[in-house]
Amino acid sequence: MSASEDLINFDVIECQKENIQSLPGGRSAKKLAELYSPSPLQLSTPTPSDTKNVNDCIRAEYEAEVRNIAESDDPLDVFDRYVRWTLDAYPSAQATPQSQLHTLLERATKAFISSAQYKNDPRYLKLWMYYIRFFSDAPREAYMFLARHGIGDGLALFYEEYAAWLEGASRWGQAEEVYKLGIEREARPVQRLLRKFKEFEERLAHQPDAAAAPSSPALPVMRPALAAKVDPFGSSSRSSDPQSHRQAAVTVGATSKSSKPKLAVFSDADSKPAVLSSRAEGSKGWDTISSLSDRKKENTMEPKPWVGETLKAGGKRAAEPKMAVFRDPD
Repeated sequence: MSASEDLINFDVIECQKENIQSLPGGRSAKKLAELYSPSPLQLSTPTPSDTKNVNDCIRAEYEAEVRNIAESDDPLDVFDRYVRWTLDAYPSAQATPQSQLHTLLERATKAFISSAQYKNDPRYLKLWMYYIRFFSDAPREAYMFLARHGIGDGLALFYEEYAAWLEGASRWGQAEEVYKLGIEREARPVQRLLRKFKEFEERLAHQPDAAAAPSSPALPVMRPALAAKVDPFGSSSRSSDPQSHRQAAVTVGATSKSSKPKLAVFSDADSKPAVLSSRAEGSKGWDTISSLSDRKKENTMEPKPWVGETLKAGGKRAAEPKMAVFRDPD
């Protein structure tokens, strides 16, 4: 390859820089120049229709791989390459509906939530980071979801990104807690996480109002609602259900009065999840994060036929008094 072929025409990129979306890891200048430069068979810059036809063909190939993903040795690799191609083919993917990036990221992230193989795979965590950065309307809840399901808990990237978001929200105490938790868990790479934490401490030292920031736990331990708390000072022979003795006493009292029905006392230990409950036994909280369209469904009107619909027309306006014309006295 000659030296002239290695040169990149940055004038082509300069004309399109307003349409290029930045990525955390940066973009390849060579790929951007190839995207906006005319091909050897064309004398002018490719039109949007030409680019769309090419992208549709490539997208069809990736969709065929997704349909046969069950036969793949590394299913995550299919989505990883698919997402990276989308980011390269659509430099403004977040603001371009044709990229279909948000639906692709939703499919990719939901596909491996329960897969123990990919919970600490950097590729899978990066897909979540793209989704949170570009499309999540509640980033903190998304990070909490990842923590509950153990996704990325062994990777430094999770703690770095979550702490960076908390720092941007002026939650300095919580950001420090996240960094320390990652160091305690020896999230890899450890040296990079330690370096990031040291840089954070230097910024924290120049924040006089950091003590006034919210101090609630960044990753609270969730307890199922109405779950019985264990008494650490209680006897081992004592029943784990605190209401069992009360229920027995009520039963004895009720037998003496056969004319009255027995009082049914609710017990958490004997309760079962509701039939329509979305949480199963041993649930870690949210089983999944709903799609962006589901979370915004209240703001969308469903289409319905116009047959029989009437439009309210404005009635006759009331007669207004004529404007009084001022006349000078004679």
